[in-house]
Amino acid sequence: MSKNISEKLETFLDGFKVQTDFKFKAPAKDLTKDKKDVYAIPMTATVEETLKELNKKNILSMPVIDKKKNKYVGIVSISDIVIATCFNPCFAKFAKGKEAIDSLKREDMAKIVEASVLKSPVSDLVGMTEETKNLWVFDEEEKLGKLAEFFSQGVHRALIKRLKGSPCLVSQTDFVKFIATQIKESKNKDIVEFLKQPLDKLGNVHKGKSVVSVREDETALTGFRRLLQWQSFRDWNLAALPIVDKKGAIIGNLSESDLRGLNENRLLDVLFVVPMYMKTFYGEMRKPETITADCSFMDALDKLIDCKVHRLWIVDNDKKPIGVFSLSDVISQFTTFAWSHLKAMEDIVD
Repeated sequence: MSKNISEKLETFLDGFKVQTDFKFKAPAKDLTKDKKDVYAIPMTATVEETLKELNKKNILSMPVIDKKKNKYVGIVSISDIVIATCFNPCFAKFAKGKEAIDSLKREDMAKIVEASVLKSPVSDLVGMTEETKNLWVFDEEEKLGKLAEFFSQGVHRALIKRLKGSPCLVSQTDFVKFIATQIKESKNKDIVEFLKQPLDKLGNVHKGKSVVSVREDETALTGFRRLLQWQSFRDWNLAALPIVDKKGAIIGNLSESDLRGLNENRLLDVLFVVPMYMKTFYGEMRKPETITADCSFMDALDKLIDCKVHRLWIVDNDKKPIGVFSLSDVISQFTTFAWSHLKAMEDIVD
């Protein structure tokens, strides 16, 4: 495994503050000026209403606010909702597989809907994952390197307090775009050489081990539960799984965001096999974004940004997934956080 680039370039993020211009032009100006004010969901809103807003705004989380006190009480993410929904005891016996689902009766359906969390207040779900146990808040004068450390360790978004105006949310995607612009403009020989390195030399490929996946004949419920079951600790959320065919070749991608369209009328859709579930929500099985192990870091980064996705699946010649290249992977290469999350990654492959 290669060393991460920050061991040579300890000053890569030095001199930048959270105020750094999100248009990514030097010199650094105001990182937050083009960011929209954060949208917060009232703590009294239901989980179903929250899912609707997440889907409508195409986001994965939002702060929860106590309107009476005009105070944020935390952040709720799609991860929290996946846990509360798919690990609800009402689904317990149906997680066993096809036989249990085939025996599903009308009264069972009614009980599932009645026992679901969809009508519960969203405040009940705050803090179900490690990330949302804390409200990650940074002042806009904070050093960018500190924010990078949090993002590289799996934190997906942070609330930025602005000296003027309302707070805003900054995401891993925002940060990766910033890094991409900076390294493309860099004349540093170490950076130039690093960008040419293939992913199989950077620790993204797990040779001799198969990536945890969900088969096309398994239910969406099984897939969503597996996302959480294969966490060695809650900080490291898989967030997505490759959908594979009978030969193990990747044919799709199941992520936590695919639960956002759920409502009371569609709650039982999670009992569909994954391809049917995806087609029910999107009209088709969306093609997964893939790359090969010999792809360079820079080419992979460009594709990650161009495709507007959070991860790329690394596949072999038979289209079988052998690794993943994610936003966290990008950020961690440019911080002093030297791949300690690979321990968690080792636990999610067999």
